[in-house]
Amino acid sequence: FRVDLCILAGYMLILSAEMCRHYPMINLHPAAPGGPKGTWQQVIWQLIEKRATSSGVMMHIVTPELDQGPPVTYCTYSLRGPAFDPLWKEIERQPLDDVKDREGENNALFRLIRQEGLKREFPLILATLDAFSRGQVGLMNGIILNREGDFRSGKDLSREVEAALEVSH
Repeated sequence: FRVDLCILAGYMLILSAEMCRHYPMINLHPAAPGGPKGTWQQVIWQLIEKRATSSGVMMHIVTPELDQGPPVTYCTYSLRGPAFDPLWKEIERQPLDDVKDREGENNALFRLIRQEGLKREFPLILATLDAFSRGQVGLMNGIILNREGDFRSGKDLSREVEAALEVSH
């Protein structure tokens, strides 16, 4: 098949090197560039363990190596502020393994981090598609392109994603 772009979101399978070379594919990942790797659950526990101050969501090039492709687009958000700070204080008073064993994914901080990331996933996908359609970002032979040529850091769409969240409320 000839396709312009394949988007994986929740696909959870590793593709072959041949597939990755043949098709322009990007994948949704629940962390900012340089952030934790793995499933969304693993990402959140790593953020909590590292006492991260921010997180994000990104679209990266699909490679045979899990979550290793370069970022194409991303958005970031704070893990601090009035909603987060009391939950961080609660976590600080107990060993993380105890929190995981006792509360698991029902922990309030875990749930809030998931909620903040999840609500940005669809807006990021749409903003990414818009950036591709406007020529602000593109892919050619595994290289990320912008209007001026290639770039390596990915396009920050935080402003566009936050604006989309404002409109939806």
